[in-house]
Amino acid sequence: MWLVPVMTLALAAACTSEQVGSPTPSGGGGGTTTEAPGSDTTKPTKPTTSSASPADSLKPCELLTPAAASAVGATGSPTKETIGGFESCRWRVDKGSIADSYILGVVVLDRVGLDDITADGPVQRIKVGSRNAAQSTGPGAVCAISLELTAKSRVDVQASGGDAQKLCVPVLEAAKLVEAELP
Repeated sequence: MWLVPVMTLALAAACTSEQVGSPTPSGGGGGTTTEAPGSDTTKPTKPTTSSASPADSLKPCELLTPAAASAVGATGSPTKETIGGFESCRWRVDKGSIADSYILGVVVLDRVGLDDITADGPVQRIKVGSRNAAQSTGPGAVCAISLELTAKSRVDVQASGGDAQKLCVPVLEAAKLVEAELP
């Protein structure tokens, strides 16, 4: 299933070391779960920090505007998720065949920066606009462009599906559109 690689990369990209087992986010732990009185649902809370991160105000589904989503071929409404304590949003890009279609995702990582990326292959430092960024590939045919917010926060634009290297071309185009929305 295509959704698993996007989630896997979001978690793997947030790790700080390569170890056998399940990846877990680094940089401050995963928060706690709270339940409102009379409620039967739980939701994660962010760890308390002494200073606000630029990532705190970012909503991943708003970073790829409807016009930008259309420009990169995304169809339908985005799907919001929380993966490993990080907010994410994903869109389907239908290219007419399963082999050419993919899932495009945007993840706001508020506790890990470019130096914290863990990938299957080399992490290539690049610029997107005037912003420091990195390109990497992950398990399950995933390409990610990570856009630096601060030394310990970033926004990842990812695609999962067919060939990871081929996916890096549309991911870069989407990353340029997302970068224009960042503080």
